[in-house]
Amino acid sequence: MQVHRCRFTDFVPQAINAIEYAPATVRRPYVAVGRANGDIEIWSAKGNLVYEKTIPGVVNGSLETLAWAHQTKLTKDDLELFDTEKEREKATRRLTERAPRLFSAGLNAVIVEWDLAKLVPKAAVDSYGGAVWCMSTNHAQTQLAVGTEDGHIRLFDITDDKLVYQRCFDKIKARILSVAWSHDDQTIVTGSADGAVRVWNTDTGRMAARMTLPREGRDPTLVWAVTVLPSGTIVSGDSRGHVIFWDHVMHVVQQDFRALGADVLCLGADADGHTVFASGVDPKVTQFKLFAGGKPASGDTKKKAGFRNKKWQLAGIRRYHTHDVRAIAVSSHLDRDLLITGGVDTQVTSCESRPFPNENPYRQPCFPPLNGVVSVATEGKLILQRQANVLKLWSLGKAEPISQVLNGQMESGQGLQVYERQRDLLQMELKTKTNLLCSTISSSGRLVAASDVEGPKLFSLVHSESGVQVRRVRGFPPENFVPEYSESRGATQMRFTSDEAKVAIATVDGFVSIVDISEWQQGVFTTVRRHCQHRNTKDEVEADAGCSDVLTHPGEAKNIVAAVADMRTITSMAVSSSGKFVATSDSAGYVAVVGIDNKGATVLPPLAPRKQQQEWPTSLEFVTGDQLVLPTNLNHVFVWDAVKRSFTKWSRAFGATNIPRTYSRMMSCVAGVAVNPAEPDCIYTFATNHITRIDLTLAPGSQSAVLNIHKRKQIEQDIIAKVVEEKERETSERLSEQSQYKRKRKQSVSESARMDVDDAASDVASVVSEAASVRSQGKDWEGTIVARLREAGINVAEPHNFRMTERYQNLMHASFVDANTMVVLERPWIDVASALPAAFHRHKFENSIDGVVLINLDHESLKDLGIRALGKRLLVLKSIYFLKLQHDVPITSDSYVPRTVDAEPDYAHSSSFQRKHTRQTEENISRLMEDISTLSSEVTTVRNDMQRMYRLTILENKPLPAPQRHMTDPFSNTVLVTRKSQGDYDQRREGKGKSQPGHVGSTTPVSAAHSPGPGTINGISSLLMSGSQAVHTPVTPHIRVYGDNALQRENESYKSFRISADDPCSIILPQALKKYHINDSWQHYILCIQFGASGKGKVERMLAMDERPLHLFQQLKDAGESPVFVLKKKTSDSSQYTSTKIGTFGAGTGSGGSVSNGSRSSLLSFEQANASSSSLEAPAGRSSVAGNLTTSS
Repeated sequence: MQVHRCRFTDFVPQAINAIEYAPATVRRPYVAVGRANGDIEIWSAKGNLVYEKTIPGVVNGSLETLAWAHQTKLTKDDLELFDTEKEREKATRRLTERAPRLFSAGLNAVIVEWDLAKLVPKAAVDSYGGAVWCMSTNHAQTQLAVGTEDGHIRLFDITDDKLVYQRCFDKIKARILSVAWSHDDQTIVTGSADGAVRVWNTDTGRMAARMTLPREGRDPTLVWAVTVLPSGTIVSGDSRGHVIFWDHVMHVVQQDFRALGADVLCLGADADGHTVFASGVDPKVTQFKLFAGGKPASGDTKKKAGFRNKKWQLAGIRRYHTHDVRAIAVSSHLDRDLLITGGVDTQVTSCESRPFPNENPYRQPCFPPLNGVVSVATEGKLILQRQANVLKLWSLGKAEPISQVLNGQMESGQGLQVYERQRDLLQMELKTKTNLLCSTISSSGRLVAASDVEGPKLFSLVHSESGVQVRRVRGFPPENFVPEYSESRGATQMRFTSDEAKVAIATVDGFVSIVDISEWQQGVFTTVRRHCQHRNTKDEVEADAGCSDVLTHPGEAKNIVAAVADMRTITSMAVSSSGKFVATSDSAGYVAVVGIDNKGATVLPPLAPRKQQQEWPTSLEFVTGDQLVLPTNLNHVFVWDAVKRSFTKWSRAFGATNIPRTYSRMMSCVAGVAVNPAEPDCIYTFATNHITRIDLTLAPGSQSAVLNIHKRKQIEQDIIAKVVEEKERETSERLSEQSQYKRKRKQSVSESARMDVDDAASDVASVVSEAASVRSQGKDWEGTIVARLREAGINVAEPHNFRMTERYQNLMHASFVDANTMVVLERPWIDVASALPAAFHRHKFENSIDGVVLINLDHESLKDLGIRALGKRLLVLKSIYFLKLQHDVPITSDSYVPRTVDAEPDYAHSSSFQRKHTRQTEENISRLMEDISTLSSEVTTVRNDMQRMYRLTILENKPLPAPQRHMTDPFSNTVLVTRKSQGDYDQRREGKGKSQPGHVGSTTPVSAAHSPGPGTINGISSLLMSGSQAVHTPVTPHIRVYGDNALQRENESYKSFRISADDPCSIILPQALKKYHINDSWQHYILCIQFGASGKGKVERMLAMDERPLHLFQQLKDAGESPVFVLKKKTSDSSQYTSTKIGTFGAGTGSGGSVSNGSRSSLLSFEQANASSSSLEAPAGRSSVAGNLTTSS
């Protein structure tokens, strides 16, 4: 089968500005979702959240707030109209059975009440105060409070189906941003743009209390949301990110929480008032719970002793959205306590509120999941998309044909070579007042029909090489396609017949009209017949029976309550391929199959006769043989035979029962059915996250069966691989045992060579019998595989029905354009996210990939980013998976899961295990680092102790022999090798090398009888080396030369310049003079080196002109002697100058320069080779301070 996987559609969803639950008194729970462009989606909250229909908004409209109303009690004025209690009860029952009322308002300053059946405005009034920012009905459902731009609160009377302005409250100098009623309807609480929460008296219209919030900066705090709990506690959310609980009696702060990092835009509370949810610009959903006596509050909290000790606590935080959350709705009167959120990211998210934050949400698609916005022309290979008042048309691409042999060898999901890509053919903006209700395209692609609330329109398309030409077909629809008494002409569903001779139109009033369009080129249109099976109230049947202009087939009057009739809208339609039947279904659950060319009409029996559970079709589609497939909101599958007028045998046996739980318990409902002409007995149902193939001739299979074909294949491969491994291991063990047994028998035979032949024969017989017993004990490996597969949910004894694939996500449409040729349209979330505004604190990087887009990447998205290699894509997706686990991002059904994790989902999907494992790893690393640090410090201590011991024993207790610079090494076997003298070492081993005087790179002998004295530089370096091993010390690329005050160098600037390692002092000295800007001759100056550990005194000696200072400096530095170069000027008595100890600051007296021989003050005697640089002896009476020895340069 070939699949056209299309991702080029550019449907741009609208942000969600409001979400409201219908009152708890409504028989069927509804949720209204308001979009920024004015569209209002109606969802059913019975069981799963199921989309029903969309009320189209005005083109380029606005919507900021929604409000439901459902009056169930008579007002005081109404009670006076009835004399008896029986009449009052009857009137109250009529009120209760009515459908709820829905109001909307926005920046256009108009309050609109909507007709929920006809999808048109029922009433509209001016707000009398400019833009409307907030709106709320009181708990008696009799008044509507509206907050406007001019700072007024205005009340509207909504009793008895009215919407009439009543009065306004006192004005404030700021817009009203939020409003809420108290539970006794005596006060109204508002939040405004001046940073204040106000309490108003509803009887007088005056302010009863004002609570001011602090500012952050110059701008005032905005109070975006307020709500009032049943206990009277006032809760507010403001632009600082704070959620504040106020005392309703004293009007002071009870508790203040910094809930979010930015504005709190919405609040929601359960019916008991014990749980509050908050969210906003920072898209975290934050939960607060009331605790009494240290335990969560419950319904009987007032009876407990700890009732007075009440405290709110922040109980949980989850991030369900990527952008601003603008609406929260919480319901506690349903079978499931649903928390519904929505915002800028356009997705409706729902989860159970009680287990929050441990409950993973289900994200509805950003486009309407049912009554799709896409239709396909099967013959013309065209795709039509509807959004707002715009129609777009594309042509499908074409792939190279493949042979049947090659087709059988190709793997599932393998791409084909495309030689012609899709083309964008048309974009048409219709001149309508409201957004479109429906659209469709004929099979050949020559005709397109679309409708808004004013009526349907027909267009003809002329295809040519230059493009597509569009022309409005005049005269369509005919005036009598609806009767004269029908006030609405808008169509909710339209379908062409396969021969394009007729079109079926379902109107908002419930009529199904068949219009002949065979002569559309001449502008002639005829209404053939009109079916009224969805109009089944008594008044409607009587009105339809009187129609005579067109052949009308009235419905059958039924005892339908007003709540059902007032919400009824035809939501699905299908036309049989034979052109004989049209099937329609409405939101009340009624399904009608009518004839196109005859008056035959059948209303199907209820799909769920049980009153406690409502069930209705979510889609309709005819298969071969005029059989109608009806998937339902409970994910059941029914099949109706239109010819026999009964459910098929398969449907009666398996339609509502025996459906695999994996299929029936999916959160997404079936959005459509596709039929492959090559498989007349199979259907393909699709939802937003899966496509499932169902064979209508086979039983569904086990309730716990694994349906996903990819997961099923992986499980089979894993189990077979494990069993094969076990078999090989057991076989090798058996062979090993047999070989050991044979060796033992052979040894026993060799030891007893005189064994009788009979005994040998008996032994052979025993071996044969043992081998036979081993073979008989071998496992039934095929049976083992079958048993393990059955435990994993795969029964190989039964055919695999309900074959599911979740490869395609965010499905907008799926259908067959030819035999074994399927079209799948997806709207990847990554494309939608790229069109959204920047999220709070989300920094975008290269390719505009931020955290929002990262968690939604898949193989196709990575291909679009240029990552073609499969291995690299798998590595990226695996890293994203573990990032999700680390940051508690929910793992949805469309998320990539590595195979190693998929084999053990409970073990690997546990974020708590991941955190525990990470924590243990970090603790191990931290412990190892501490051990390494301790070991390093101990090594350093030992090294310092050894150096100190050498200094104490060598420098203080031993005589100081004068160095012999030009002497031959008498110890040929004791050699000290440095980094620069490896060649000399090799020569010395051969007896060819000699030590060079003053060269650090030369070899220096170390004698056991004559240890080098402290005055010998090479002797000091030799003490730091172990045995005859070489010490590799790095060479400093530059040196620092200080002035005379060497011991005060911390406060004295020095001169630094670069030299080479072999530069002698005769070269360095002129450079030092040049650095100090001294123009005198360098022969008048000497270069000294000072060294010695701090606190032990300093040693200073003059350097000879042929010595290499850099090597000397590095050796002293390695020995820990802190060497420093000092530039000094020769004095007149320099001939008497010798090496001198530089004492510690403040030590000694004025004559402290002369110390007895043998102490450290008598440092070293040095023989100079040239007379001009001979050793200088300090004159008597000189101070031990370095600055007083010579004249500073």
